[in-house]
Amino acid sequence: MTHRPTDLSAFAAALAARLPGNWTSHYHQHTAYREQFALAHQVWDLGHVHWAVSEFVLGHDAELNGPHGQRLYVIERPLRLGQFLVAPLQPRTGFTHFDGVDEPNGIAVPGAPACAAAAVTRRLLPRYQHALTVVRRDSATARTGQPAPCTPNAVSLGVGLPAGPPSGHAPYVR
Repeated sequence: MTHRPTDLSAFAAALAARLPGNWTSHYHQHTAYREQFALAHQVWDLGHVHWAVSEFVLGHDAELNGPHGQRLYVIERPLRLGQFLVAPLQPRTGFTHFDGVDEPNGIAVPGAPACAAAAVTRRLLPRYQHALTVVRRDSATARTGQPAPCTPNAVSLGVGLPAGPPSGHAPYVR
């Protein structure tokens, strides 16, 4: 399979430029199948993106790095030309308490960066920020035995549920 690095690379860079806050894009081309797992094993998703990573050979991917340690994984959507999958990546270091934290899961987005950024901002980032807040709180509590203070700049989302359903979508209930 031939990959055109400029397609995914350009899409990821354009997506990063349109997300809220300061985001950077890092494109990676894979010369061997095993190389796709350098980032893929950090994907915080047990749904569609996890399936795509485990079932397909990915010739490339991109990592977006944003504010407050947020990281996103971007790949072409298998079997859907012109679409992409965007998923959160687990925090890099210092957080080990993922038990009991729902995966924020990734989403499929169109190839138009402005539309994709709107979908990521509305549907993915709130779930991701909530999961990061819970993991940070649980990790701090486990280290100190004391509840963690409020995380600065975190989105307040109430008792484990999003503040409200994303517009046009049913509430996320597990």
